[in-house]
Amino acid sequence: MFKGCLAVALLAVLVGCAHDAQPPAEPATGLQQAWVQAVAGPGWAVRALTDEAACPTLGWAGGSVAMQERSAPGDEPPPPGNAEPERKPSRFTLRACEAAWPAGAASVQLGALTLRAPVAEPHRILVLGDTGCRLKASGREFQPCDDPSGWPFPRVLARALALAPDLVIHVGDYHYRESPCPAGMAGCANSPWGYGDDTWQADFFRPARDLLAAAPWVFVRGNHEACNRAGQGWLRYLDAQSGPVRACQAEAGAGGFNDGDFTMPFAVPLSPRSQLIVFDSAAIGGRTPPQDSPAWARWRQQLDRVAELSGERTQSLFVNHHPSLAFSPSLLGTAAPARSGLTPLLQDAFGARLFPPGIQATLHGHLHIHELLGFASNQPASLVIGNGGSAAAGRLNAASALKAEPLPGVRVETFQSHTEFGMALLTATPQGWQLQAFNALGQPLATCNLAGQKLRC
Repeated sequence: MFKGCLAVALLAVLVGCAHDAQPPAEPATGLQQAWVQAVAGPGWAVRALTDEAACPTLGWAGGSVAMQERSAPGDEPPPPGNAEPERKPSRFTLRACEAAWPAGAASVQLGALTLRAPVAEPHRILVLGDTGCRLKASGREFQPCDDPSGWPFPRVLARALALAPDLVIHVGDYHYRESPCPAGMAGCANSPWGYGDDTWQADFFRPARDLLAAAPWVFVRGNHEACNRAGQGWLRYLDAQSGPVRACQAEAGAGGFNDGDFTMPFAVPLSPRSQLIVFDSAAIGGRTPPQDSPAWARWRQQLDRVAELSGERTQSLFVNHHPSLAFSPSLLGTAAPARSGLTPLLQDAFGARLFPPGIQATLHGHLHIHELLGFASNQPASLVIGNGGSAAAGRLNAASALKAEPLPGVRVETFQSHTEFGMALLTATPQGWQLQAFNALGQPLATCNLAGQKLRC
């Protein structure tokens, strides 16, 4: 652990004091956070959270508009189907507001806060995921949320901000504080817990406030944001569907899936040639619904939509939380195939490649590690960026991974993994993308290049 700042001035700017990366103080009243995010359409929206009685006004050169309310403060019952031993109603004290990005505006103003317009062709895309502080009684897992070494998400955010991205992608799992901190455990003492907005603020919104305001975001839903966990807050705050907020049903339907867990895929254009395709795999996790079930039919319909979207650009990056072509870390580093309930559906829809021809790479989280895979067989590169701050266990041995197959017949030719907490930066190149991995202090871990579906590190 660092005792002070590094002496070299340039490195001090980039790395800074490890203990300085603390969550910003919460505003006493008024606007808490505001950000720009991709929404289904495609399009962009401004979202804001406030404790005022009405939504703020959005202003720009030549115009203004009152933001519309997405959700009002109020209590919701404990999430349906939640299995944690201690449960309580979810209390939401903040008002969630929204406005479409005004056409032609270079920036917008909310009080003293300025948000800049999304760029038409982002060249620097920051990717991070699995960022919350794990407090989970059912797994007897309690992370020291108050220790910047034990929960380094604020450090990761500080380094991410210094990279000056044009766009930020979070690949899911924002919320982890599901259970109260045990008595006598100093590292997480007095932490909020449950699924209300006090926990959302502690786990994501308050530490991320500066980066939220600095660049537009694409939010991907993780299994921690499914309806049986933090789905109520997800639908209020980060769901890509504009207009009336969808709700998690009081009970899951047939097959154990909640109607609030189904989201149609949507595209985020990156250039005339490339795009993101965002897919919600939150609820499917490791369980595949029966092939004759309504849930199977709904997810197959969503994959048909992925096929349609992939035809709209020459190249696409498919973004969802659960990887189908990756290895799960283990204490010994032995590479065992990661399990996703979506995989049989992908095989049914697209065969052995798992994805439509236009998809060159896939972006995921879920595994709390940084893992990059390129294939000798005909599959898109698989990029797992799940090392944003949530507690991790295990590693991956490269020699083991290069001999293993994530699925039968899938041959790995390029493999990189890192256990350090951190993030990744995708930079556009004439050939495709350069990917740079960084640890929580901004130090480089790896550099790879993606041309078509081929990854070289």
